Amino acid sequence: MSYRKKHTLPKPEQQSFLPVALKEYSNPGDVRMLATNKLNSGLPYQRPVEQKNVDKIIREWNPRKITPVIVSFRDGTFNVIDGQHHIEAMRQMAGGNDVVVPCIIHTGMTYQEEAQMYADLDTDKTLLTPRQHTKALVEAGSDPKIMDIQQLVEDSGFTWALDVQTGAPYEIAPIRTLINAYQLLGSAGFSRMLALLAGAWQGTPHSLRSAMLSGMALFLKTYEPELDDQTFIECMSTVSPDEIIRQGRINSSVALRHTRIIWGSYNSCQSAGLELPYRFKR
Repeated sequence: MSYRKKHTLPKPEQQSFLPVALKEYSNPGDVRMLATNKLNSGLPYQRPVEQKNVDKIIREWNPRKITPVIVSFRDGTFNVIDGQHHIEAMRQMAGGNDVVVPCIIHTGMTYQEEAQMYADLDTDKTLLTPRQHTKALVEAGSDPKIMDIQQLVEDSGFTWALDVQTGAPYEIAPIRTLINAYQLLGSAGFSRMLALLAGAWQGTPHSLRSAMLSGMALFLKTYEPELDDQTFIECMSTVSPDEIIRQGRINSSVALRHTRIIWGSYNSCQSAGLELPYRFKR
C-alpha cells in the first residue's frame, strides 16, 4: 500500500457551505472551511508549485499540524496567498480529488496588498528565493527601490527576468547583482550603466551576466566624471564579453577582476594621454 493511501481527508460533499454571496468577511480574517475547488492560486506574485516541496509535505504529514490557508476574498474570488503547496499535497493524498481545508479569509485587500503579504510571509516555512521575493515586491508595487530598478530596466530596453529565464537578448537575470549596482550608482548612474551595456554589446546574454554587471558598476562608479560614453561604446563593442569574463577568471584580484579587464580594454583604444588612470589597489 502506498504512503498516500494511508491518509484520509474529508471530502467536499461531507461539508456544508454557505453561498459566497451570503457571507461577509472582515479583517483580520475569519476562519472557515472551504473546498479546494473554490480556491484560486497561481497568481503572478506566487512561486510556482514545486513537486519536491509537495513531496516533502506529504512525507512529513501530520494532521495535528495543519495550519490554515491564507486567503483574500476579492471580486468574488477566494485567492490563495499562502498555502498552495499544502493544498496540492492534500489533493495528491486524496488521489487528486478536491478536499476541504481550513482557511483564514481576509477581505478589502487589493491585488498589490496580497502581493505584499505574500512577500512578507515565510511561505511553507521556506524562505522565498531572491527572484521570488523581488517578483512579489514588483507585483506589490510597494518598494520604491525595486520599482525604480524595474522601470529603469524597461526604459533602457531590457527586461528583468523575474519569471522564467529564456536567455533572450536584453534579458537581465541576476537579482542581487542588479540591486547592488543600483545601490552603488544611484538612479542616474544605474540608467547610464544600462545604456553603456546596450550600446557596447547590444544586449547579448553574456554581457548581462552577474560578473559583467558587477564589473561595469564598479568601473562606472570609479570613472563616472571622466568617462566618455561614446568612446566607451565604440571601444568595447570590439571586445567580447566572453573574453572579459575569461580573463577575469584568471586575474588574481577577485573583487576587481572584471573591472580591471574593462579598464584595460577601454584604455587600449584611447589616444596617448587620454587613458583613464589606474585607481585600484594592486
